[in-house]
Amino acid sequence: MLLQLFVRLCIIVVYLRHDANCADHHNDQKSNDASKNSVRHQNWKRLEMMDGNGLYLLQWWLHEKDIYFRVTVNTRGFIGLGFSRRDGRMSSADMVLLWVDDHTGKANALDCHGSIHHPHAAPLQDDTQNYHVINGHQNETHTYVEFKRLIETCDPYDMPFSDDTIKVLWSFGNIDPIHGNLEGHGQNRGAKSLHLLNPVFRKQSVTNKQETHQWDITVNNVTIESTMDTLYWCKIMSIPKLTEKHHIVGYEPLLTRVSKSHENMVHHMTLFECATKSYPSSNSASWDVWVRSSGTVCNSNLLTPRDWDSCSTPVAVWSIGSSGQFLPAHVGIPMGGQSGVKYYMLEIHYDNPNALHAVDHSGFRIHYTPQLRPNDGGIIISGVSISDTQIIPPGQKLYRNVGICGPSCSNVLFPDDGIKIISGTLHSHRAGRKMSLRHVRGGKELERIIEDDNYDYRYQQFHQLANETVVLPGDYIITDCAYETVHRKRATFGGYSTKQEMCLSFITYYPKIELAGCYSMTPVREFFELFGVYQFYSLNMTDVENIFLYNGNLLDYLPNTIYGKTKNNQANMTAEDIAIEDSLLNKLLISDPVEFHDRTFLSHINQLPWSEPLFTKRVEHAMITGKHMTFCRVSNESMSIPSEIIRYPNFTTFVKPPSRCPYNLFIDTMQLSSAGQKIVAPLSFCLLLAGVCLQKQFQIFWLLPIYLSFKH
Repeated sequence: MLLQLFVRLCIIVVYLRHDANCADHHNDQKSNDASKNSVRHQNWKRLEMMDGNGLYLLQWWLHEKDIYFRVTVNTRGFIGLGFSRRDGRMSSADMVLLWVDDHTGKANALDCHGSIHHPHAAPLQDDTQNYHVINGHQNETHTYVEFKRLIETCDPYDMPFSDDTIKVLWSFGNIDPIHGNLEGHGQNRGAKSLHLLNPVFRKQSVTNKQETHQWDITVNNVTIESTMDTLYWCKIMSIPKLTEKHHIVGYEPLLTRVSKSHENMVHHMTLFECATKSYPSSNSASWDVWVRSSGTVCNSNLLTPRDWDSCSTPVAVWSIGSSGQFLPAHVGIPMGGQSGVKYYMLEIHYDNPNALHAVDHSGFRIHYTPQLRPNDGGIIISGVSISDTQIIPPGQKLYRNVGICGPSCSNVLFPDDGIKIISGTLHSHRAGRKMSLRHVRGGKELERIIEDDNYDYRYQQFHQLANETVVLPGDYIITDCAYETVHRKRATFGGYSTKQEMCLSFITYYPKIELAGCYSMTPVREFFELFGVYQFYSLNMTDVENIFLYNGNLLDYLPNTIYGKTKNNQANMTAEDIAIEDSLLNKLLISDPVEFHDRTFLSHINQLPWSEPLFTKRVEHAMITGKHMTFCRVSNESMSIPSEIIRYPNFTTFVKPPSRCPYNLFIDTMQLSSAGQKIVAPLSFCLLLAGVCLQKQFQIFWLLPIYLSFKH
């Protein structure tokens, strides 16, 4: 009787959901039609050199539900391969030990895991062996083993592989691991962040199939002083003489290493196209003068020529940890030709937390071909506009910001059959922990374009999509970032330094359209009113909006007597303290309401009760679901799209399919909807109940409270 009751309940739930599914049918059909012409990359293989000397090579590929590995290592002893979510430590890793027996020649794989209680001890053998050897052998110098495992094994000691960034641990030793002896791996070990489930197009696969040329674009003798914590440097470049149109097929970084530490100070680089006729007073001869100069500080009202603002469309993007990008064979980024872009701007962000002195010559190596590919591609920057109105409170385990690219851009600029996204780079600074690129159509969120719940800001390699994503006119693209600030005592704001934050995605797509960037921010007036502030001394709110939106100079609006109240001696201050002291928010003195008067806005923010979870969540919810000012940065100087204030779109959140592993079922099906409510997939739950009922009917009594707790 109990089983029959629950089966009937399941039928009712599924029936009620049927109407909603039918309502979504039109949008689903539209999505299916749009995706017909997108490319799916299958049968790919990846190869990574895990160490710096080519002693440890790891190759892998996917087939159905299995992941296959092949290791080739310069040893006749054991080989270690492990997987860890964040810290890269053996104590928290899923591992496999591999060796070829010296006596029998048999290849072996031992499924094991690290010990949290004994982090420096030998790994412990798993109860269930999920790694299976396919073949292996060794010669006088090397050991080779090919093996496989399920992508998701349902073993609590095995890490389920996903699209998240993962730390891959590697090691090898001189002898076989008999009786747990791992002698000899002390220096022969390391960890490397990777995206295991994504394909990557390598330089060799591109340049071996086409005639290609190289264009090296670098700065010259940029000096980073030990007193510089952050520096943005811009340099104008002229294109090689190309009378015919060519295609960029890939690019890679050229990085200067600091000799003693072998570090590089470059945090990210971007190469932009320049529209040289953006301003009526522009002089084409000036661009040739700038090409011959060494460059200057970026984004400076005093030092950066106004014309450089026209350099806004990215064609190459590199961030820390990346190896660059090579495009699939059907896409190339156009360059050259009679009507093509003549000038480019290289922007380099230097990060110098260790107060080093260095001279830099970094830049890009661009690979291009005269053999045109079927499609012109491009890169769009999307996310949160860089501004002090982006805020992450202190002491937070996870706090979200979102940037919206909406119909005001996509309806105007996207072709009828949409653009096809082939890859994306997610970019934040040191507090970033989770990032995703979300896709909303017709009130329904589609599968995430990119999602990385284990984001590592030191590994900002692009995510190559195995299946291209079609984005249609009217769709929303949302860059969703989550930050951790547990150990920070002050609020973190949006900005250019790595001590500040960003929430950006660099999207590679085709066909190329006249869109350089698509951003959003909290409207300035709403931002201040959210924190109960309505007026500042000597400034009306329109003046404040102009300063934020148009990079205005506060001193043009603010009397010296007011500014002088906030000025302190900076002689003994740290770089971070100076940045906070010079912040625009630290120069705005509140006049209304009266209870906050004579406070700077920054001091007001620092006095708010951020340790109260209810208060913090209300602020987070208000900034996400409230008003957003959206911007479309257009490449074509003859076109202009005005900014627009919109509300966060109302949509049904995408829910991942439930895990096939019982211990993951409830975790995987519980998601946050756009309205912040917890939901659970009813059909999956009903099927679980039915299966459990068939085995042991009494188990329903302990499963039911769990379901009810999720529901309420």
